[in-house]
This record gives sequence, C-alpha cells and structure tokens, in this order.
Amino acid sequence: MPGKRHQGRWAALLLAWLMPLAVLAQPMDCVDTVARDPRLAPVARALDATDALFPALREALAASVGHLCLAQPPLGAQGYFEPATRRLVLSADLPEGLMQAVFFHELRHAQQFASGSCPAPELAMQDHAQAVFAMEADASVSALVIADALRQQGEAAMWQALAAWPMQADIALAYDSARDDGQGIAQAAAAAFDAWYAGEERREAYYVAACMDYLDKQDREHRLPRYDSLDPGFFDGLCVLPDGAAYACAPRP
Repeated sequence: MPGKRHQGRWAALLLAWLMPLAVLAQPMDCVDTVARDPRLAPVARALDATDALFPALREALAASVGHLCLAQPPLGAQGYFEPATRRLVLSADLPEGLMQAVFFHELRHAQQFASGSCPAPELAMQDHAQAVFAMEADASVSALVIADALRQQGEAAMWQALAAWPMQADIALAYDSARDDGQGIAQAAAAAFDAWYAGEERREAYYVAACMDYLDKQDREHRLPRYDSLDPGFFDGLCVLPDGAAYACAPRP
C-alpha cells in the first residue's frame, strides 16, 4: 500500500492524463482535420510520417473522431476523447512531443470505442475496473509503438515525452528493454502491457477513478447493481498493434 504522499502524486498525475468531460467545460477551438489548425502541426507531421506503416491511424481518425479540439489552459488534463460528441481534445499548451503522445493515446481510445471494446454496463464494478485497466494499458502500448516508429525515423520528441512522463516512463523502459534484448515489436508490446500492471500505485489510482466513474453512472442512470463478469474474449479483441497485428495480453488480478 503506497503512502499518502505517493497516493497524492499519482492521483494528480492520473487527473492530468485523463479527466471526465463534465469537469472540463473549457473554451476550445475545434476543427475537422488536423490541417485546419497550424497548432496541430506536430500531430499532422506524425501522421504523415507513420502513414506507410500504420494507415489504420488516419482511417481511425476519419471514422471515429468528429472534431479535433484545442482547449485553452488551464484544462486540468493533457487531453481526452469524448465518445458522445466524438471530440478528441488536447490542451493547447502541450509541447510538441507530448501533444503527439496524448493525441495517439486518445486516438487509440477512439478506436477502442469504435470497435466495441468498452466495458458493458452489465459488468460488476471490479470487472469494469479491470476493463479500464486493460484499455489504458493497450492505449499506452499503442502510443509507444508509434513513438518507436517515429524515433526510428529520427523524430524522437514523442518517445522522449513518454520516457519522461511519470505515468508512462516505466512502461517505455519495459518496451525499450525488450527491443534492446532483440525481441520483436509484438513481444515488446506484451512486455509494455505487463509493465502497466506492475505499477501498484498506477493500478490503485485508476481503480479509484474507474470505480468512482462506475458509481456515478450507476447513480445518474438509475442502474440496478450488476454482477456480470468480463468476457475473456474481451482481451482477444482489444490488444491490437497500430499495424493491425495482434499482440499477447492477458487479464491481471
């Protein structure tokens, strides 16, 4: 059990990465393509650089994201994807590498939603939290694979941002270590997925956030308590690399 000082640090970092839209009613500028706002140039450049390797990214952006928005600080989060409006929102003051990292992390969440990977409302609260864990781990993996591809092309800003970000640094290290050991991308992705779960404080912070969200929705929508379990097939459909290939992942306790 982490101490209170560490709990507070991780809670703050969690809120800085993802936050419910209801808390984030901020003025924002929205466009339907990255080319329409020069402030999104780092995102446009990263998409251009990865088109040949990961064409599904641009396809997902067109199919699953209605608007790209830049919100004026203080936003309270680096970014988020809102399924109800299909808006992918980034804080306007993000530096280049972090803007790319947050964009691709949230784009993966948009893909997850479009593919039906989101947890069903019938799940018990603990199973709902396990689904959230897996979705976050998978989004982290996706961003790392893209960052690695950009790094191989001499564009290291996104990788450096992830490697320096406290919520992602240990995951980036696990991925990099696997690659340095000669493992392929799928094996490194599996190692990064496992590393997400290895962070006890990260799991605790996300568990609290997921349960609060679950209870809030239950109260708001007047849901009766549900006790369904997470389908093991959920993980088979979730863990897909940016090029469409599957990688190994499994539920963790």
